[in-house]
Amino acid sequence: MPESSRSFFLSISSRDRIGIVYQVSSAISELGGDIADLRQSVLRGHFTMILLATFPAQVTQRAIEQRLAALNVAGLPPLYANVLPADDALDEDAESALENAYVLTASGRDRIGFVATVSAFCAHNGINILDLSTAVADGAYTMILLVDLAQCPHDVGELRHKLDQFQSETGLQVVLQHYAIHAATNEVSIL
Repeated sequence: MPESSRSFFLSISSRDRIGIVYQVSSAISELGGDIADLRQSVLRGHFTMILLATFPAQVTQRAIEQRLAALNVAGLPPLYANVLPADDALDEDAESALENAYVLTASGRDRIGFVATVSAFCAHNGINILDLSTAVADGAYTMILLVDLAQCPHDVGELRHKLDQFQSETGLQVVLQHYAIHAATNEVSIL
């Protein structure tokens, strides 16, 4: 990142409506901001977005907050924005981060504590959750996690054994795949 720039994390939420991504990305562009990473989703009619953007050094946190606040228009659901400075010592080798990345899928009947049960397994085994999504359909609950095993004290074989024990104890179906294998087997190709 050039010395003449500053990075910020922006978190946006609102009732869903057409045009939010356009409004937010345009506001960032107008301030000279460059979006590095972005995640956006609509959950039961509620829009959420988190992103990392780099701005010229003269753009302040307050200026970003004011520009985003200006997006609110009477008659439309309001946008709620939170802006936080990013650590200037951002991980420079993010490209190699997927080396230790795996996809962990857990599924079973829907019940209270499902996410807590799976995330507890991850926490107790040094597994960092990078991304997480869940879905419920016909009484079945599915979690798909992108996890980083760089801090896991177990090799993959030992971790798979622990996952087998976890399945037996919880009744959940659990699958662990290296990210590259998951991507290759789940990639949709356009002919």
